[in-house]
Amino acid sequence: MLLALLVNTRETLANDLTIACTDTIDACLTNFESKQAQHDVNTPMWWEFQIQKLDVLFNFQRNDELYATLRPWLNNRTILADVKPSISLYWGKWLRVNHRQEEAEKAFRESLAGFKSQFSIAPSPQLGIRILNLLSVLGMNKEAERFAFELETKEYDAPVFYREVFAELGHIALREGDNKKHIDYRIKSLTWAKLVPDLQQQAIAYYGYAVALRNNKDYKQGEVAFIEGLACAEQAQDFAQVNNIKMRIAEVALLRAQPEKARTWFRRVSVNDLPSVVVKDYRALAKRISTSN
Repeated sequence: MLLALLVNTRETLANDLTIACTDTIDACLTNFESKQAQHDVNTPMWWEFQIQKLDVLFNFQRNDELYATLRPWLNNRTILADVKPSISLYWGKWLRVNHRQEEAEKAFRESLAGFKSQFSIAPSPQLGIRILNLLSVLGMNKEAERFAFELETKEYDAPVFYREVFAELGHIALREGDNKKHIDYRIKSLTWAKLVPDLQQQAIAYYGYAVALRNNKDYKQGEVAFIEGLACAEQAQDFAQVNNIKMRIAEVALLRAQPEKARTWFRRVSVNDLPSVVVKDYRALAKRISTSN
């Protein structure tokens, strides 16, 4: 089945470094490692592929493998200086998934400082997105919004870049409780996502749009968007996202006073394949469904 095309937004990458993956995630990672093996360990070209591997492992919830890949480089004095912010970023992501919030925040702040320094010397879409994401994760909403609008004016020829910019603006609008802006930004993010042949990211964009509609009590259209996202996630073999979306469809059915439909979708959810951060939501929904008529 088709996985996503892994599209890299780094301006510094040569075209032949952007690897199209049309097989399973394991075959894709093997392809990364084959390309990576052509370069000496801990060199700039070797790290280009290593960072892509880290990104895929995180996106597909392969958290044990993510840790194993990161571990040799944590506090490693030989690591290239330019790579340190990326290691701090993925370490922070792993820590957050494992509910080590204070350590995660420290890692994110170290990563942010490093990326800001790099951006001041050589601005790029990839660095801009890293900074914007970290500002958002750290709850620095106003600074994130100002930086996002600054990035939007750059007019980069990079759909992936704008997909991420509007997704982050959507996160900010959600936290501020502005449903209209949240929907508008999610529509823009989804529009850009459709220009990139990356089904896993399209699934995420549909999910974000569906959540915005649900929060605005537009449950019918929210369900349609969730189902569109589900189709993308299934083709991308993103099983964590597949099961998360099935759970959300059940949730929306319950909100639409359709308890039998909610039970049908809920039974399709594999709790073992859910992202760990939503297991609490799964248990709460199970209780609500069990008491619904």
